[in-house]
Amino acid sequence: MNSPIDLTGKIAVVTGANGGIGKAIVATLRDHGATVVATDRQIDTNAHSDVHRLDVSDVAALRSFASDVSANYGGLDIWINNAGSLSRSPLLELEEADWNKAQDVNLRSVVFGSQAAAQSMARTGGGAIINLSSYAGLKARPNCIDYASAKAGVHHATKCLAVELGPLGIRVNAIAPGYINTRMSGWMHDNPDLRSEYLAKTPLGRLGEPEEIAMGALYLASPMSSFMTGHTLVIDGGIIHG
Repeated sequence: MNSPIDLTGKIAVVTGANGGIGKAIVATLRDHGATVVATDRQIDTNAHSDVHRLDVSDVAALRSFASDVSANYGGLDIWINNAGSLSRSPLLELEEADWNKAQDVNLRSVVFGSQAAAQSMARTGGGAIINLSSYAGLKARPNCIDYASAKAGVHHATKCLAVELGPLGIRVNAIAPGYINTRMSGWMHDNPDLRSEYLAKTPLGRLGEPEEIAMGALYLASPMSSFMTGHTLVIDGGIIHG
C-alpha cells in the first residue's frame, strides 16, 4: 500500500480480533507492515485461524500472553485493547453479574492489559497503547449504565496511564467510536424505528464502518501521533454533538 505510514518491523497485539472493528484493525495494521498477533476469547476451532485464544478478564492470562509475545517476537510495540462487551440493561433491571461483567471486560481488562503491555514495552524503550472506548462514555444515554460507566472509566484510565507511562516512552490514547456497522450494533438493524432515531441524531446521518475506526487506530499506533498521549479520538459521525 502506498502510504506515509510504514509499520514494518513493529509487533502489535489486538484483543477482540474476531469482532468487526477488531478484524478491521488487524487487517489495516498488517496492510501497513506490522506483524499482528490477534486474540479473542472465542475462536473458530473448525476453521483455519491465526487468532489466539485470550480471555481478557483473566489478568494472569493477559500478563502471560504479553510476556510470551515479547519473548517470541523480540519485543512488543503496539497493544490495542479492543475487546469489549455491550449490554443494554435498564437500571431497574440491572443484575450485579451484568455490572461486574461490564467492568471486567470493558475497563478492568484495559487497565491490566495496559499494565501487561507496559511491562514489556518499558524494557525495549517504549511503545503505543490504544484503548477502544465509546461515545457512550462521554455522553449520557439510558439503559446502559454498566457499559457506559465502564467506558467512561476507560477515558480517565487512558489519561492516568498516559501520565504514568509517558516517562517510559509509552504513549496511551483512546478511540471513542459512535454507532458502527458491526454485529454489536445488530439491535439497531432489528428495530428500524430506533435506528432512524439514532441516525437522526448523527450529523453525518449514517453508521460508521469498522475500517474508519481502524484508520484512527493506525494513526495512533504510528509515528504520525508521536507527540500525542492521553487523548481520546472521537470517531462518531458527530453524534456526541447531536
